[in-house]
Amino acid sequence: MTKPTTLNMAEITRLMRAGQLSEATQMIQTGLGGAPVDLASAAPFPNLTGAGLPSGLGLPQGRAQAMPASPGSWTWRDHQAAGQSRQYRLYVPASLAEGETPAGILLLLHGCTQDPDDFARGTGIHDAAERHRVVVIAPAQPAQANMNRCWNWFEPRHAEAQGGEAAFLTDLTRAIGHEFAVPPNLRFAAGLSAGGAMSVILGAVFPEDFGAVACHSGLPNGAARDMGSAFAAMSGGGSDRGTGAGCRLFVLHGSADRTVAPQNAQAVVAQALRAQPGLTRRAAAARLDGHNVQVARFRDKDDVLRIESWVVEGLGHAWSGGAPQGSHTAAGPSATTAMMRFFLGSAKQG
Repeated sequence: MTKPTTLNMAEITRLMRAGQLSEATQMIQTGLGGAPVDLASAAPFPNLTGAGLPSGLGLPQGRAQAMPASPGSWTWRDHQAAGQSRQYRLYVPASLAEGETPAGILLLLHGCTQDPDDFARGTGIHDAAERHRVVVIAPAQPAQANMNRCWNWFEPRHAEAQGGEAAFLTDLTRAIGHEFAVPPNLRFAAGLSAGGAMSVILGAVFPEDFGAVACHSGLPNGAARDMGSAFAAMSGGGSDRGTGAGCRLFVLHGSADRTVAPQNAQAVVAQALRAQPGLTRRAAAARLDGHNVQVARFRDKDDVLRIESWVVEGLGHAWSGGAPQGSHTAAGPSATTAMMRFFLGSAKQG
């Protein structure tokens, strides 16, 4: 694993805001021991980019498209807890009969530069929610909390049981779970990039509150302690010495991800295996939607599927099988379908 390094973030930020990307890149590469860095691709992670940068740098722009028509309700709400206050979208599917208990609740955590509407478009989560009768919670990370609207996975205070973003998100999920009478084993969390890293934190710090979590292109819990070590983790693989997910876990990563190194997926799984010892591993190669996928499944003594990991060949830093109407999506096997199957399907199948 690459050891966390100290970077001159103030000078790097100054260079980037001045449009001197080559100089900023060189400084980061030097700080990371020569590891390659793609600043444009790194936009979905910590707040080095966005505000104050010149236009035309290839960074994702805000999307103004309307949400596709859907039969359910997609409303804004507010929630306060753990010293945090956020707005969130709530999707209640029309397929859910009045008074009927949902099949589950999904906390959906967008990546950096995204928002709940953008992420819903890209993942097609409304259609999935209708098919499976699942209520979706999609909180919005405001620019006031992070310039690029990233969940602050790399700040230790946001990975604590008391106070911070992880505690807020868990409290929000509990509140909706109580509202719809959905027990903890049917409450799930999934996210992309920074959202994926935060999902891992939720599964590690609050394993009794979630039946399963899913990490797409994210990092392990405790992979970084500040911005400098965040870049090191993204580039070369973060530390896996933190506490791993204690609930069921689905991991998906692209082999060609230049923003978050694929080694991070291995680290997420390694953490979880320490938190859930005694699992039996079975690996296989698959061909899904025209892509080669390396699949590993880990089962307990009762044959319950506890951990599933996919590495999609050729996939970059994007939601696999996502719709082009959303940002950070790419062709590939549907991550949305795979995660919903893992969450709601029989744990003894697959």
